[in-house]
Amino acid sequence: MSWFSPRGSGPRKEQGRVQVEVEPDVHRSLALAALCEEIRRRKLTVLDLGSAVGSNVEFLSQFGCKLFIEDLYAALSTRMDGDLAGPSFFAELLSVPEDTRFDVILAWDLFDYLQRKELAVFAEHLRRYTNRGALLFALISYHKTIPAQPYRFRIKDDQHLIYERRTGAERPSPRLAPAEVTNLLKEFRVDRSFLLKHGIQEYLLVRE
Repeated sequence: MSWFSPRGSGPRKEQGRVQVEVEPDVHRSLALAALCEEIRRRKLTVLDLGSAVGSNVEFLSQFGCKLFIEDLYAALSTRMDGDLAGPSFFAELLSVPEDTRFDVILAWDLFDYLQRKELAVFAEHLRRYTNRGALLFALISYHKTIPAQPYRFRIKDDQHLIYERRTGAERPSPRLAPAEVTNLLKEFRVDRSFLLKHGIQEYLLVRE
């Protein structure tokens, strides 16, 4: 498990294009605010599926959270083109003791980077490591395109997220409808959902 990723000092090339530094955006997060209310109540075990971000580790540590970081997109990037992520892929990603149970899962915008079949398989795997009442935080885009790589999200405070774009390249967005989200994430029901002005639907789902 890697906590911090090294950064290069110059622009990087992706598929023949030089990556352009984009000024990060700050957006209010209603679902994060609701999630933080729960985190304050008791010490929780948190699974962060994004890349390791020091400020997020620091923010969650103040509440006494036990934090696991497993970079889903980095793992997806190691696949051969056209390969679908199946049960063995997700088992390797979450190579934790069988009795591990996560109270909170931070999925960020990563579900937009899974095919629908992959998301259904991943949800089944997540159910194995959660009990009833566990919370899942996800952001789904309604734009026609999304960045070719997931955003890097930094928690500014309990009501705001910093969106750091890592590439200027775009890819088609799956544009998951609310009904699809609940159908693919079986045994996770939508507890709260917020459609934000910048075209992102925030979900706070609870394990049934």
